[in-house]
Amino acid sequence: MTQFPTKDLLTDQVDLDAPDAMSATDAADTRKGIQSVEVSGVIIAALCDFKFPVPLKDLAAAVDMSPAKVHRYLASLVRIGLAWQDDQTGLYGLGPMALRMGISAIERNDVVMRAGRLLRKLAIELRSSGHLAIWGERGPVLIRTEHGGPPIISTMGLGTVMPLLRSATGQAFLSAMPRSAIEHVIHAEQDILHWDDATVDRLITDTRARGAAVIEGDIVPGLSAISAPVYNLDGAVACCVTLMNPKADYFQPGHPAFDAFRTEIDAFTQSWGGDPRGEE
Repeated sequence: MTQFPTKDLLTDQVDLDAPDAMSATDAADTRKGIQSVEVSGVIIAALCDFKFPVPLKDLAAAVDMSPAKVHRYLASLVRIGLAWQDDQTGLYGLGPMALRMGISAIERNDVVMRAGRLLRKLAIELRSSGHLAIWGERGPVLIRTEHGGPPIISTMGLGTVMPLLRSATGQAFLSAMPRSAIEHVIHAEQDILHWDDATVDRLITDTRARGAAVIEGDIVPGLSAISAPVYNLDGAVACCVTLMNPKADYFQPGHPAFDAFRTEIDAFTQSWGGDPRGEE
């Protein structure tokens, strides 16, 4: 759970009840804000962290404030729709305005759009080609390509469906998606490759342990590739980011390019807040 500021943290902020006239000192100090707004933000953040409606005393304990103080803020938050109180139980949760704000924020910060910018950044920094893929009916589908290094001769274009078991992109989806959702694709490729379930399970375990899928020459001879998923806010896989380089072992674990790729993917996940749901 988020670490919330203590009740003594916001002492140097501008008081909401203070006169509207702003002094020269206040005008110069752009760091100052409105204390009650920031306290409200702390309470709303706590409501976000609770996965269920919460009693007043538990919410007050989480933000290190007195129940009476939290109750006063909640009264205003309920009136404007940022919080909600159950009439029968008295428990508090997020209100309809909070839901509206969340949906609007998602619409304006689409993870696939942001992942496309991440792909371009990685391609340039690691002097590699790459693509973005989403999950389709028959497997991973390429929806965007970028080139930041030596050209790679390949038949993979937009709309290409990548193999699930033999491509870095496919293995990234394989390691991150619920088995039940992709079982039909797994079985179809198992029949072609003559792989048993133990081989697939071992591939999933190894990919998760590395934190990224890595292959060498399985699709294009001499091609080194790496891929990792990025997630929606609900923890579902949104897309996978893949890079390819003609240098042998370029993306192998322990090499600089592998570490750089993993660092950027992890930072993106943290900044977006899309943590994976975990194994299913």
